[in-house]
Amino acid sequence: MSLFVHGRLGHYLMNEANVDGAQSGSATTTASGTEGEQSQGTEQQQQAADQSQQQAQQEQQAAATVVPESYAFANLPEGYSISEEQLAAFSPVLKELGLTQEQADKLVAFDAQRSLAAQEASQQQAIEFRNKQVGEWETALRGDAEFGGANFDANVAIAQQALAAYGTPELSAMLSESGLGTHPEVVRFFHKVGKELGEGKLHRTTTEVPKTEMTIVDAFR
Repeated sequence: MSLFVHGRLGHYLMNEANVDGAQSGSATTTASGTEGEQSQGTEQQQQAADQSQQQAQQEQQAAATVVPESYAFANLPEGYSISEEQLAAFSPVLKELGLTQEQADKLVAFDAQRSLAAQEASQQQAIEFRNKQVGEWETALRGDAEFGGANFDANVAIAQQALAAYGTPELSAMLSESGLGTHPEVVRFFHKVGKELGEGKLHRTTTEVPKTEMTIVDAFR
């Protein structure tokens, strides 16, 4: 191949390279511009979403800090209640403190827990005191020279007969629950009634009181 051909071929190849390079550069520029527009659009969408979320949070916070005109407490624990009078009494205090309904609910829940715990402790103390008192009364009866000792069980049986004859199931339940059924004076009273019943001194089977008998009121005039 002659030098002329080589020269023309080289010139032709160089021209082709320039054409391709120009086209490639133009395509790169176009693609870069498109990606930039897409990125800018994504950022704007993200900013709009962030602003919407911030606005929702601000509205939620504003709603959470609203002090209600009146407070209402539902779903209170069992055994704990708030009367209308109590609600009317401390509602102004809650409003003065600027408490929301949610904050007031937390305060009431705390008071309910404290109140129920104190109530349970008081009931337990009452039970312990009752059991201690009953034990002391029974010890006193067993040690009584007249009622207790070897005759204790027999005397108790006589008192129980009087309670069965003249008492009611409600009276028996009251004496048992309160512990008064073990009180020495109560037991002695029923024991005396039982003895008179066994000796035939008590035989009336009607609740009608004869006119010749004095009533309790007349006896203390």
